[in-house]
Amino acid sequence: MTAPAFLPRRRKSARRAEILAAAREVFSVKPFEAASVREIARSAGCVEGTIYTYFRNKRDLFDTVLAEFYDRLIADIEPRFDAINGTRERLGYLVARHLQIALDDPGVGRIIAREARGQAAYFGSTLHALNRRYSRFLLKTLSDGIERGELRADLDPVLARDMLFGGLEHIVWNQVDRQRDFDPGQTAQAIVRMLLEGWQIPGAQASVDSLRQRLDRLEARIDGGGRRR
Repeated sequence: MTAPAFLPRRRKSARRAEILAAAREVFSVKPFEAASVREIARSAGCVEGTIYTYFRNKRDLFDTVLAEFYDRLIADIEPRFDAINGTRERLGYLVARHLQIALDDPGVGRIIAREARGQAAYFGSTLHALNRRYSRFLLKTLSDGIERGELRADLDPVLARDMLFGGLEHIVWNQVDRQRDFDPGQTAQAIVRMLLEGWQIPGAQASVDSLRQRLDRLEARIDGGGRRR
């Protein structure tokens, strides 16, 4: 009995997936420059030449690992994001989802952080383009919030995006990489509350302004009394 004709195609798809899984594992523990195609092939259980049947070179393999991760992530976020209304609610969802990545897939998180941090070649790279696709959810949240009057009209969405993602990277490093327990949902709510409500005690600025005005009036009376003498 002959094997069904579709088996070779299924095997080819499975082999590609095995290579990508092996590459993710290797790239998660070694920088791109230090990882070798030979090592990836050994981890995937194939010869080095098989890698080049599916990918042009190591960079193509690396970029495909990242692209498949971002494609799945964005496909998961998009319908959920579209169903959420309100700036606070959207920010809470996006921040919690970003932090959850560090718990669900720390290996890819390490790859992204290592490749992006301090690399001049990052800008214009595949990873840079993927990050721009991913960050558009946050930029839309901020732009919509400004348009609806929920955020300040002079808020710079790009600067706010960079500050938020930079802070999240530090939180991930401080909590996950140091193996500290944290709840992404609770942490996200705390971050969003801080972003939208600030660090200042409600009414504190009004109290400071009132005190300043009283001091100014007192100083004016003292100066006036001195001149009359």
